[in-house]
Amino acid sequence: MSALQAIAFDQYALERLAVTLDGAIRIRSRSEFYLWAQGALQSFLPHETLVCLWGEVPEAQGVELFSRGILAPHAEAHLRTEAGRLRAVLLSHWLRHGRRPCAGPDLEGLPVLAKLIAETGSGNVLFHGADFASRLPVCFFIFMGMPSAVTPREHYLTDLLLPHLYLAFVGLHDRGEVDMPGTHLSPRQSQVLAGIRSGKTNSAIAQELGLSPLTVKNHVQQALRKLAVANRAEAAAVTSMQPCPGTARQVDR
Repeated sequence: MSALQAIAFDQYALERLAVTLDGAIRIRSRSEFYLWAQGALQSFLPHETLVCLWGEVPEAQGVELFSRGILAPHAEAHLRTEAGRLRAVLLSHWLRHGRRPCAGPDLEGLPVLAKLIAETGSGNVLFHGADFASRLPVCFFIFMGMPSAVTPREHYLTDLLLPHLYLAFVGLHDRGEVDMPGTHLSPRQSQVLAGIRSGKTNSAIAQELGLSPLTVKNHVQQALRKLAVANRAEAAAVTSMQPCPGTARQVDR
């Protein structure tokens, strides 16, 4: 296939591409991300499971799975256990290949990924990394279970769609829909902690931010884990000694 054939679009494909890009911009929740990834995105990058990996250090890795089916428990457990090592291997491989999408023969010599493929039965795999913004370290998106061997067209489409995929995923992090490993608080968690420092109850914070009390409680628990503190008083004391990002602006629900 020539480079020209790899990137040729007819009018219908261009219209679908416009709908796909517009859909990425409109994502506001994890469920919307799932529907987009397993809907519009499938038109260009068909796959069974999308694995999102991110994190700053091997000991604190985030893993999100968006799958058309149900992964076997042992396969998902293996992925989460090996997330840190897998991301380190992918990062090294991705940098050696000039920050380009990797698939097929490019993946030879990656036993960690090979074992994951064997565990999930996902023969055709494509992955790419993204680091367009400083809010998150390099994220990796692994398309597993693609129906056929990856062609130059899929490489091109991955490059084309990656910024939109990445920014949609970062948006989930900013809204507290996915948790960043480590000690970085999401803007929503920072807002909740600002309320705690002001002496407000969960119900009062929920009313102020337009959330349910249960959602506020979940944000409090996540923040306590990230700050490695035992209770609200300790969290207030720790965060009062440093600026809390995200408290100055309203975050979309």
